[in-house]
Amino acid sequence: MAGKGMVRSIKNYAKGFSEVQRKVRESTSNDPWGPSGTSMNEIAQLTFNKQDFLEIMDMIDKRLNDKGKHWRHVFKALLLLDYCIHVGSENVVVYSKGNLYVIKTLGEFQHIDEQGKDVGANVRQKAKDITSLLQDDVRLHEERRQRRQMRDRMAGVNDCLGETISHGPMQIEYSNQEDEDLKNAIEESKRLAEEEEEKRRRQASVKATDDNPKDSDQTDDIWSSIFAPTQPSSPGNQLPSSSPSAAAAAAAAGTGTGTG
Repeated sequence: MAGKGMVRSIKNYAKGFSEVQRKVRESTSNDPWGPSGTSMNEIAQLTFNKQDFLEIMDMIDKRLNDKGKHWRHVFKALLLLDYCIHVGSENVVVYSKGNLYVIKTLGEFQHIDEQGKDVGANVRQKAKDITSLLQDDVRLHEERRQRRQMRDRMAGVNDCLGETISHGPMQIEYSNQEDEDLKNAIEESKRLAEEEEEKRRRQASVKATDDNPKDSDQTDDIWSSIFAPTQPSSPGNQLPSSSPSAAAAAAAAGTGTGTG
């Protein structure tokens, strides 16, 4: 994961991204864990500055238009957008309503990973949730009011919405169904990362057996190497046997007995 961060830093420098844009890129990276509550709250507060608002929404829009293996960019951009809609500037709401078609389109997002898992399901569900919220002004107003009340408490929580796999999930108290959905989505992202890590370990194990002799009909399955037909042992590994002279003497004795 450190390698990905290095590549991202190089891109940030090479493409001249501003500090605000870098914050958005970090929060919506392709890493297999969710954006922290602290980082999302910081970005949401920056939307009250006109210039920062424009840079934030421009970067979120770019992330929302990613596809395929970069599905996490899309999903995390939706998470960040949802957070900003709730606690950010009113301009975020106006912008999101004006670009509602982009969010609606993501309700049909499709991507199947290498294990056959429909990882696009999280994107589709979140897009539908945001679309529904933006189309209900009464509900939107009430949820923004509630989030403003809890914003100070959430601002002090470090990494409350995601932890690296090595540290394991945190036990977080969620205030409503929206946050519960967010929790489930982040945990699903962690599970997928664990599956990827397990796959890498299996591939490394299979590679380690490549130098062993294999029967011509043996499959690439690692377990088949265990049950492969036994190959002829080298002279150095054969069990001790009677010497040639002893074998000849035994043969001679047998012949003598038969003729006598």
